[in-house]
Amino acid sequence: MKTFIQIFAIACGMMLMTFSNSYAQGKTHKLLIDLNSADTTDQATVLRQIRNLWREMPDTKVEVLIHGPAVAAIKKDTSPFAVQIEKLQKDGVVFAVCRNTMKRYKLTEADMLPTASFVPSAIAETVLKQEEGWSYQKAGH
Repeated sequence: MKTFIQIFAIACGMMLMTFSNSYAQGKTHKLLIDLNSADTTDQATVLRQIRNLWREMPDTKVEVLIHGPAVAAIKKDTSPFAVQIEKLQKDGVVFAVCRNTMKRYKLTEADMLPTASFVPSAIAETVLKQEEGWSYQKAGH
């Protein structure tokens, strides 16, 4: 029994070492963040979480999918986060705005920050990204 416990402990230790080294193996991780909240606290949290993620996993690709009332976060005339969004976009974050949302709110590309990119449908983008192996995080509460 003592031998079994020792072997089990060694196996668990090896698994933990393998897991903890996964960040260092150069694997590119991909995260899709679904943001549809008008709450600026939720929006600020997303921006902070991206920076936190990059501290631990700097090679992670990130796309923030913006739809519904969250569109205010990337509108030229309403965004309280324009500077942060621009910096993150320069660092590689994609801020993808749903065209269905834009149509519903009667918005055009000209209404958005120049850092915005556009997708036809938020739900379709979610499906495509998950089929491509992207991790999914729903922003907000």
